[in-house]
Formats: sequence, structure tokens, C-alpha cells
Amino acid sequence: MKYKDMQFHMKHAVLTPEEKNSLRQELLSHMRPSHVEYSSFAYARFLRVVRVAAVGFASVALVGVGISYAAEHALPGDVLYVMKVDVNERVRTWVALSRQAEAEWSVARTMRRLEELERLAVAGDLNDALRDQIATRLEQDTEEANKAIGSLKKEQMVVAADASSRLESSLRVHERMLVQVAEERADVSSQIHVILDTVRKKTESVSEMRQEIEKEIADAQKDVSVKEVITEDTSTTSVPLLEETHEETGSKEAKNEI
Repeated sequence: MKYKDMQFHMKHAVLTPEEKNSLRQELLSHMRPSHVEYSSFAYARFLRVVRVAAVGFASVALVGVGISYAAEHALPGDVLYVMKVDVNERVRTWVALSRQAEAEWSVARTMRRLEELERLAVAGDLNDALRDQIATRLEQDTEEANKAIGSLKKEQMVVAADASSRLESSLRVHERMLVQVAEERADVSSQIHVILDTVRKKTESVSEMRQEIEKEIADAQKDVSVKEVITEDTSTTSVPLLEETHEETGSKEAKNEI
């Protein structure tokens, strides 16, 4: 067959309907299984990835919670102490939304510093570096507590007085306990006495605030009492005046009738 004849047949070649249908079915038979197989494989792979990610996230969360819980018992100098003060305590500060909650947490945080100091002193683990670290944190936390109580005083004066009283009592109790430990532990006695100066200064500062708040409460109560007395005096004096007025009016009416 010549080239021209082949070219002519190629241009005019046409498949019959049966051939077209057969070719279509053949193509579909090859496409469907591979598509289903690919979709199933992709879905299964996606599920595995999600499952692994979920397990990993849960593991990290559990580890984080465990470390956070363990950090609550850490002392200055421990590895987890940074997490205790920079993570756990900051979170508790953020969630203290009201002024009362902020003041309560500030008082509790100061008590935590005192308890840490006492535990280190009793164990004899107090050195120069830890002493300075504790003294600095104790001073900062006590100042924060004073500020929080001062802010609370503007809204709830009685609650602020109670918070300052509890903080002062805690400082005085721990002061006495530290003095006792210093007498029993000569190896850390000098370290304790240095921190005791800070504790005593902060105790006096808190005591002054407590006395100031209590004085304001007493003055406010006096003002209320004076106002009540004035109101009572005004009401009692107004009654005779009304009676006299009625008597004068009655006598005038009687004279007019005569």
C-alpha cells in the first residue's frame, strides 16, 4: 500500500458504535479500581497521621501537667523552681480576674515564699545565692501583695483589712519560726538573720497598711453613727414643733368661733 493510500485510510478511519462502547468499557475498567484504591489508601494514611498527632498531643499534655504538678513542690535551687514561679504562678496571676482574687493570690504567693525559706532553713540548704534570691522574691511578692490590697481597699475595705491582717499574721508567725530555726541550726544562722531583716521590714510595712485601713473603717463607721444621731435628733425635735403648731392653730380657731 502506498503512503498516500495509508494516509487516506487513516484520515477516514471511523470506529463502529460497538468498537467505541467496547473501548469505553475497557478504559473504565482500568480507571475505577485504581481510583478507589488510591482514595482508600489516602484516607487510611490521613487517619494514621491524625491518630499519631492525637497521641503525641495527649502525651505532651500529660507530661506537661505532670511536670507542672511536680514543680509545685520545688524549692529555690531546684531545676523545676523556674517553672513554678515563671509558669505556674504567672498562670494563677492571669486567672485572678477580680481585685479580691488578685489580693488573695498575692497574699498566698508571699506565704509560699516564706514556706520555701523555712524548708530550706530547716534542711540546712540555705547558702548565699539562695538567700539573696529568696530575699529578692520575698520583697517583690510582699510589695505586690501590698499594692493588690491597696487596690482592693477602694472597693471592699473590710475584705482588704482581712487580707492585710492575714498577711501580717503569716509574716509574724514565720518570723518566730525562723528565729527558732536560727537558734537550732548554727550552720545557717547567719543566712537566716540576713533574711529576717527583710521579713521584719515587710511585716512593719504590712502592719502600717492594716492599721491605716482599720482607721479608715473606724472613721467611716463614726461618720455613719454621727449621721444617724443627727437624723434621730432632727426627727425628735420636729415632733414637738408640729404639736405646738397644731395647738396654736386649734386655739386660733377656737377664738374665731367665740
